[in-house]
Amino acid sequence: MKNKTVKTLLAATMSVAMVTGNAAPAVQAQGMDETGAKAAAGAQIVPTPKEMSTDGQELTMTESVNIEGADAADKDAVRELKEFLTDKGIEVNETADDQDTTIILGEADDEIAALDKAKERLGMEDADALGEEGYVMAVDSEDSNAGTIAIEGKSGDGTFYGVQTLKQLAEESDGNVVVADAVIKDEPTMSVRGTIEGFYGNPWSHADRLSQIEFYGDMKMNTYIYAPKDDPYHREQWREPYPDSEMERMQELIDTAKENKVDFVFSLSPGIDIQFDGENGENDYQALVSKCQSLYDMGVRSFAIFFDDISNKDGVKQAELLNRFNKEFIQAKGDIKPLITVPTEYDSNAMGVASTVSQYTKDFAKTLDSSIKVLWTGSAVVPEGIDVANAQQVKSVYGDRMGIWWNYPCTDYIQNKLGLGPVYGLDKGLENEVDFLVMNPMEHAELSKITLATGADYSWNTAAYDYEKSFETSINELYGDLAPYMYTFANHSSRLVAGWASTGRADAPEVRTLMDTMMKKVARGEDATAEIDALNKEFDNMILAADTLKAELPAEELSHCSGNLDKLKALGENDKVALELFLEKNADDRDEEKIQNLTNQLQGKLSSLQSGKLVSEQTALAFITDVLDYSIEPSAAFNVSNTFVAPGEEIQLTNESSLSSSNLEWSMPGAAVETSTEENPVISYEKEGVYTISLTAKNKNGEDEIVKTNLITVSEDAKKEQVNLALNKTATASGYTASSEAPGKAIDGIVNTKWCTTNYGQQWLQIDLGKVSTITEIIINHAEKGGEGSSLNTAAYHVEVSENGTDYKEVLRVEGNTAGLTEDPIPVTLGRYVKLYIDQPTQGGDSAARIYEVEVKGLDEAITIPPVYVAEVSTAVLEYALSLTEDVSTDGVLESVVEKYNAALANAKDILTRVQEGDATVTQSMVDNAWQELIKAMQYLSFKQGDKTDLEKVIALAATMETNIDAYLDEGKQEFTDALAAARDVYADGDAMQDEVNTAWQNLMSAMANMRLKPDKDALKGLVTQAEGLNEADYEAEGFAVMRTALATAKEVLADENATQDKVDASAAELQGAIAKLTPSDSAKETGKGETNNGQILANAGTQNTAGTTTTDKNDTKTTAAKTSAQKSAKTGDETSALPFAAGAAAAALAALAAFRRKRG
Repeated sequence: MKNKTVKTLLAATMSVAMVTGNAAPAVQAQGMDETGAKAAAGAQIVPTPKEMSTDGQELTMTESVNIEGADAADKDAVRELKEFLTDKGIEVNETADDQDTTIILGEADDEIAALDKAKERLGMEDADALGEEGYVMAVDSEDSNAGTIAIEGKSGDGTFYGVQTLKQLAEESDGNVVVADAVIKDEPTMSVRGTIEGFYGNPWSHADRLSQIEFYGDMKMNTYIYAPKDDPYHREQWREPYPDSEMERMQELIDTAKENKVDFVFSLSPGIDIQFDGENGENDYQALVSKCQSLYDMGVRSFAIFFDDISNKDGVKQAELLNRFNKEFIQAKGDIKPLITVPTEYDSNAMGVASTVSQYTKDFAKTLDSSIKVLWTGSAVVPEGIDVANAQQVKSVYGDRMGIWWNYPCTDYIQNKLGLGPVYGLDKGLENEVDFLVMNPMEHAELSKITLATGADYSWNTAAYDYEKSFETSINELYGDLAPYMYTFANHSSRLVAGWASTGRADAPEVRTLMDTMMKKVARGEDATAEIDALNKEFDNMILAADTLKAELPAEELSHCSGNLDKLKALGENDKVALELFLEKNADDRDEEKIQNLTNQLQGKLSSLQSGKLVSEQTALAFITDVLDYSIEPSAAFNVSNTFVAPGEEIQLTNESSLSSSNLEWSMPGAAVETSTEENPVISYEKEGVYTISLTAKNKNGEDEIVKTNLITVSEDAKKEQVNLALNKTATASGYTASSEAPGKAIDGIVNTKWCTTNYGQQWLQIDLGKVSTITEIIINHAEKGGEGSSLNTAAYHVEVSENGTDYKEVLRVEGNTAGLTEDPIPVTLGRYVKLYIDQPTQGGDSAARIYEVEVKGLDEAITIPPVYVAEVSTAVLEYALSLTEDVSTDGVLESVVEKYNAALANAKDILTRVQEGDATVTQSMVDNAWQELIKAMQYLSFKQGDKTDLEKVIALAATMETNIDAYLDEGKQEFTDALAAARDVYADGDAMQDEVNTAWQNLMSAMANMRLKPDKDALKGLVTQAEGLNEADYEAEGFAVMRTALATAKEVLADENATQDKVDASAAELQGAIAKLTPSDSAKETGKGETNNGQILANAGTQNTAGTTTTDKNDTKTTAAKTSAQKSAKTGDETSALPFAAGAAAAALAALAAFRRKRG
């Protein structure tokens, strides 16, 4: 047992292992107060005690303790106790010290005064009243000075088990050993609890076996059957004695078993070639006795002789040999426990106990001595479970001597997977049927201990067994600090499914449930934040668990699981990618490139994930394939509970649409309730007839409809008793392997016989019912129901029916089946010949078709099938509504109104046509909805489009301005652009009404009126250029200063982008006047330069701005250049300012119109 005291570091490094909200085993105590932690200690004991009470107090053991009763108590129990104390650093006093904790132990028949007194003080019952191996125990921190612990066993075994319970109750806290105060009364449910080393493959090493036996003692298991299939001296060379070296190891195993209260059961499997008669038979018998005698001499007191997995089926001879050995060896010795055997037919399917018992089993059971124990494996070699009914069937043949050989966690048939789950599938009611359970472990001895601990829990206290709780507790006890990591690993490696066998709890079932919930929520657009976060934590835990265990597990144990841990990590990493892909597929703004990249990433890893070591195939691995296969488009599918019913009889509809189908619409014309949006509605029909059901599945990405025409038959004949029409009729097939698996075996009423064929190509089974009958349902028992593995269940098949053997019609098609039993109601069909086609024989690569039983349910007569239901639909209102549309005009109506009206009109006409053509799927509600929608659409026909004549004119005028937009000032330009765009939108809008049209052209005209042309600055620029060329020395200072001022002003005007034309003209006039008034300086007069320059300037200015002359008008003070500038300005206005004037006029008109409207209002 690993020390389980250091637990706090785990919470900091690993997320909660169980995504459903429960903490991982070793983390559970985190957050509890001290009292709660000690009270919870009882939940950490494996196996769970029958009765245990605690008061929340605790006993802190002193550094040295007193032990009383050691001289009289069972020596193995005393040794275990002392070893435990030494391991905890606690000394045992040679002389009692009343200041130290006292431990008292002994058996019920011992005379230990201290124990008797303690029992009375502590309120303990007598162990003598318990069953074998029972014990009572009390821990009281307040008794004496330092507390008392008392253990009394019914026998030495009970005392030993009491010490084991004490060891598990003890915890280390702050350097001390503390034990929860408790009173316990405990005894086992089953008297034989243990293992059988009976797997094929690599046998355990000697060290493995020693460790296993010590572990059995810790877990209160009392049986170890030595039966390694690959030990040559156990099977092939059973006659030969073991070599001395093997005998020495065998002796150590025997001694270790005794020390741990484990019965070492020596077994032989001589059936492979043993002779029963004559001299050879006698020699073989004596060899058997001699070999067992050698083990008896070494201390073995339990023996088993097996006849499993051999071809010999002489039940009488086998039983006679066992009877002789039992009488002459077992019973003659007087101190040996009952002989154990395994018959050649060791599963109930092979025995035939459910129907007709096989001849072998009859002979063997009848001949075998009643004192010999017989082991069986359940309904199959590796079954899903064993229920009470199966046990009672076997007991009806063998009586109460039966014991269970449970083939879990054995993995010799699926060596790439580790069976790390709890014992699962054994009915708790078996405690009243059997008294014997041995488990067949894996060749991986250390890893097998998880399951074996839970099996110890089940067999010790069957009624209280909780497989999930036991699973967690066992891992916690075994792995201490590594428990959360090992839990994550084991949780994903508990289900074993191979070609012919399947068993075990599902891999990480709570994670699979979480995945399904998340996918459904996300697909439906619901909030799945909690589930997404939990899944991401789980995937991270898988990665962390793999890394941690590979770093921390002992090398020997790691060598048995390293590859599986690698696969766990790879699955965790790729599950994270799959989750991201699933969320992206369902995103409103899907990134298709990202989806493709993630898909490619997963598909590139899928092959390696599916091959090699197996981990979490139906959970972590299946999540990846589910996401890859997931389509965002809905897909409708449904089933019905019954297709043949009497009037008023209820039918359950079951939705089986795709995960992405978020909204459902059922249509059941003729039913009491004809439509529904429920997930799984229940319906009924009042009148006889044949009815059709349809389902439409929808989501934001589309919709899909499935229509099952003439699915339901409602008839008074449905009240008659339906029978299996195929039972013991005539069957033919495409082939069969042998007479024992002929076609007739599939219709003989015996579930454990089968039709089987290995023929290639299309495989089929045809049943001749003898006459035309009424067929209503097809029931098939597949491989799993016959006792084989679920992986052999038929994956895909279809059924055809014919009245004459020539003309067939398909009535059923099933794909993707995994179930062992399929029950498929079909549309009521008249037929004589029923033909089953096997489209995919198994879940995997096995090509053999196997059908254990086919039932064709129905009436042994050809009834008159009622007519197909035709809905009694009234179309009078619909027809009248359509007549109202004859004179309807849609001229000038808003386009959207016309569109809705036309759609409603088309739908109404279509509905009427369908009714007139006898379409039974049209309901009254569909008719009523059609005319109602049509009338509503007609009511909007008064919504007319606005007159856009004025708008068109204004837009045309604005367009000419738009082509010359650079000629206008920036101020007002954006408002004009926006108004023009808005006007064009309204013009293009087929739904624009008059108010919208008017507003559009009015806003545009206002914007146009506010536009201003840029001024003409050419004349001013010419004057500035000339003025800048004047020489100040040529002119009198005063005049030149005036000119300089006018020049500065002109430059400012030129730089002002918002300067008006008037401002430009005024500046030009001012500068021109200043130039004209310049007076030449004296020096200039002497040369005549100033006068000449001045005249030239005026001439140049006039040349740049006009074609006119530069003479001075005697009636005007302005120069010709100034006049020309003014004339050009006016002319520019004549040529380019018509739009502003027009806009002003329009604005005035609009203002007048507005005033008129206000007045009218």
